[in-house]
Amino acid sequence: MEGDGAGILTSRSLERKILLCAGVILAGITIVGRYGMLPGAACGAAIAYGNFYLIRKILGKAFSVEGGVGKGFVVQYVLKFLALVAVVYLVVRSGRFDLLGFLLGLSALVFGVLLEGASRAVETK
Repeated sequence: MEGDGAGILTSRSLERKILLCAGVILAGITIVGRYGMLPGAACGAAIAYGNFYLIRKILGKAFSVEGGVGKGFVVQYVLKFLALVAVVYLVVRSGRFDLLGFLLGLSALVFGVLLEGASRAVETK
């Protein structure tokens, strides 16, 4: 384990935890029987995972440059953020997906990060 936090950029562990949380959310929705929420939750989880993947790639490139942060980092990060806002807006505006399911799917990223933090905290003890 790297103590400086840079391991988070190269670790696939967080990606696996995000996917695990997305699976748990989808399974929970299925168990409860709210099948109409499944497409929205799957769409939200896919967007959350894609967002994390792009963040990891952008940050990985930015900090791989010797002597500091790459010049295009800010532009790439802002464009990724604007694209995320646009995609979320279009999905919500389309009305094709259940909004609660979509938000639950998007929360897979947050739950995955919390799970990764908890597992790393337990590992260090």
